[in-house]
Amino acid sequence: MRIKNYLSGKIVVPFVFIFLFTLSLFLDKPMNTLIGYFNILTSSGLLISDYLHIGGLSASLFNVASLLLVYFSLINHLQIKVTGPIFAGLFTIAGFAFFGKNLVNTLPLLSGIYLYSLYHKIDIRNVMIIILFSTGISPLVSFTMFDSGINLIYSIPLGIFLGVFTGFILPPFVAHTVKFHSGYDLYNIGFAMGILALIYTAGFKAFGIIVSPVNLISVDYHWILFSVLLLFSASFIIIAYMIDNSVHTAYTLILEKSGRLVTDFIREAGLAPALLNIGLMGFLSLIIVLVLNIKISGPVIGGILTVMGFSAFGKHPKNSVPVMLGVTAAAFLSHYTLNSASVVIAIFFGTALAPISGKYGPVIGFFAGFVHFFVVQATSPFQGGFDLYNNGFAAGFVAAVFVPILESFRKEEE
Repeated sequence: MRIKNYLSGKIVVPFVFIFLFTLSLFLDKPMNTLIGYFNILTSSGLLISDYLHIGGLSASLFNVASLLLVYFSLINHLQIKVTGPIFAGLFTIAGFAFFGKNLVNTLPLLSGIYLYSLYHKIDIRNVMIIILFSTGISPLVSFTMFDSGINLIYSIPLGIFLGVFTGFILPPFVAHTVKFHSGYDLYNIGFAMGILALIYTAGFKAFGIIVSPVNLISVDYHWILFSVLLLFSASFIIIAYMIDNSVHTAYTLILEKSGRLVTDFIREAGLAPALLNIGLMGFLSLIIVLVLNIKISGPVIGGILTVMGFSAFGKHPKNSVPVMLGVTAAAFLSHYTLNSASVVIAIFFGTALAPISGKYGPVIGFFAGFVHFFVVQATSPFQGGFDLYNNGFAAGFVAAVFVPILESFRKEEE
């Protein structure tokens, strides 16, 4: 039992933080890292702003480590147990810290949710999951501050205000949007933020502020990042077997789950099977990288880390692979290149629809992924790139269409 507690999330996340922080110190000169980090903090963060392109590898890793440190310290201070959704939230923050999230644009959102908990006299621990995933709309803060064309004297306080205000209204908004897709979109908060982002985009346009598309991507550090992901995936599997040397037996409990919100693999199957699933999903993602000849950029490593995070909270090979195949087939049959950024991002983040595959079977999961690919291409312009979880936004609409149709053909069950 002691080794199980020691190897839990209380040590896994700090290990990732320490590893990334140490690695960043050896990859470049300290001054270059600081300059790159400043460029990251003052960028718009809009989709797709690859921090590897904007600040370089060392500064990007430093950004990931700093965000993990702050949010994990908060979790530790509040004595919150690292469950499936908490783990998914932390790894999603780590993933998107490569393209869109930093301390400047996330802390106002955290402050807004904290004020909400004070105003409604709610224990902040009850909204911790929303705090973690609220960071998906952080480009709203950065864009307003640094890229809106407004004088910095006004733009900085305005950006902070919009972040705090959005954080304040997000908890009740999220509670309502989950009903729209019945829990079949794992990125429910991304769906909620997509709606808010759409409203903000329209508001900026009304005042003559143009939100221009961003497409900054770097693949210069492919093999370094591939090696890091390989190490992480292997580490989770090794830790799983250190906790329970027969973990593969219990792992079947995870494969039986549909993954529909809320499915916490750590609570329902145990820590060791969840860690094994995380490692296996990491390896699965790397196999896709090799098969499709994908070069790892900020968004790609962000997608893989998010897949690994949600492997403690709804995703497993059985319900994810059909969706991935559906997205790939849609891209192959259309004019897109399979290893292009938009396709690769959709392959990994499209697994938000994994619960549909888990509930209704792999064939339906394949078609859900197929449709999702085309929907996600259309949603990004509408929300202006403010919602980093654009695939979650699109998946909400796909699930909202698929589930009622599927239910109408199902016979009543006792």
